[in-house]
Amino acid sequence: MANKIEHKGTVERVEEGHIQVRILQTSACSECHAKSLCSSSESKEKLIDIYTPSFTKYKVGDEVNVCGTETMSRNAILIAFGLPLLLIILWITISILLLQLDEGETMVGLAVIMSVYYLILRLLNKKLTKSFAFWIKDNNKTI
Repeated sequence: MANKIEHKGTVERVEEGHIQVRILQTSACSECHAKSLCSSSESKEKLIDIYTPSFTKYKVGDEVNVCGTETMSRNAILIAFGLPLLLIILWITISILLLQLDEGETMVGLAVIMSVYYLILRLLNKKLTKSFAFWIKDNNKTI
């Protein structure tokens, strides 16, 4: 398996087949002993959805470890930022150099392309949710 990313969290909600865990995502410098003197340290609370048939083992307030993989992280960044940037660069290059559209037409075309891209992502939501599935590692048991 690829390198794991693991965060400690607290179970916020338990529903049938679904657990919601609150994690505290910290920046790399937030662990530094000098963070109180530095203005760049930051942390954010995030809610992570975990879909599991073992949801009955957990109750609100339980401390758990939420796991994912580095591959999931890289793929999410690629889908969210890399592919849209590539589409933008390609469309602007093609529309101005090959199609010789003016700036207004180029921007309208870009809006259409980005809308279609995010609509496709929305339609693929269930498939993406499965491929970006987090799991809980609890007391050396993986669920």
